[in-house]
Amino acid sequence: MPTLGDLATLVGAEVQGDPCYAITAVAPLASAGPGDIAFLSDGRLRHLLAESKAGAVILRPGDARYFPGRALHTANPYAAYARIMQYFYPAARAPGGVHHSAQIARDVQLDPAACIDAYVVVGAGAVIEADVWLEAGVFVGAEVHIGRGTHLYPGVKIYARCEIGPRCIVHAGAVIGGDGFGFAEENGVYLKIPHIGRVRIGADVEIGANSCIDRGALEDTYIGDGVKIDNLVQIGHNVVVGAHTVIAGQTGIAGSSRLGRHCRVGGQVGINGHIDIADHTAIAGRSSVVHHVRQAGVYSSVLPAQENRRWRRTVARIDDLDGLFRRVKRLEQAAGQGIQASREHTDSD
Repeated sequence: MPTLGDLATLVGAEVQGDPCYAITAVAPLASAGPGDIAFLSDGRLRHLLAESKAGAVILRPGDARYFPGRALHTANPYAAYARIMQYFYPAARAPGGVHHSAQIARDVQLDPAACIDAYVVVGAGAVIEADVWLEAGVFVGAEVHIGRGTHLYPGVKIYARCEIGPRCIVHAGAVIGGDGFGFAEENGVYLKIPHIGRVRIGADVEIGANSCIDRGALEDTYIGDGVKIDNLVQIGHNVVVGAHTVIAGQTGIAGSSRLGRHCRVGGQVGINGHIDIADHTAIAGRSSVVHHVRQAGVYSSVLPAQENRRWRRTVARIDDLDGLFRRVKRLEQAAGQGIQASREHTDSD
């Protein structure tokens, strides 16, 4: 059972109170008991500190005056909370071995320390490194390479020749390496464009359930190190996602777009094809990105929900903006002509 001092060492925090106090679990601030440690990262919730029965609280040094009890002081309480959660609730480890129902091609390079669960299929020429865990029903295509310690949850599908780096997590139902949406129109008929690229995924990437990442048409689709992708995200062919970018659920990124490093993309964002987005850019949820973003910053679009009558008036006015612009332009031109005529009259005098 760790002490408060042990947890302080783990996360690099300073202790307020008894460092020998035992902590048994992590709990929310409002419901934590004497053996629990809670955290406060949002200053708007400081009022909960006065009533909290937590044995200790992780908080910023500036919030210490609001909580006289035991605490850990750190500049980033949320990150400290994450590390302590990992300590108390470590990820499940693969049991090891190959289930008798798995179908493994003869020439697969399978490390003995990998775990292959029931009804997994691994195609010819694939490489499965040590400590990989393929849960039930995973499909790994021919010549796929899966790096050390990667965990594929049930039903994940990895198409041929894709590469997944070490220590990745891919949740149930995700599809990596399907064909992109590429068709050429000819006389009203759409001709399929073969996709001969791959998907390459770096280290420490997490991909949410039922997300899809399409393979490249000629070049590869690439997901950089440390990228975190939520559930139900669509990433089109030839997209590049820079390292440590995070993408929230129901976002769609069309083909050949390039997202920089350390970007943050909110839920239900739509990004057009062939769009470049600068490093350290944040895009608010439900935004539509149709132009390049060359400079880092926070970008938003789409009106938030509002009372229906007000929304209808706003939309009507937006629809009339083009007419208003033309009227203002005519007035400016008329005013300019009037000023010019007045000057000419003054000069003639």
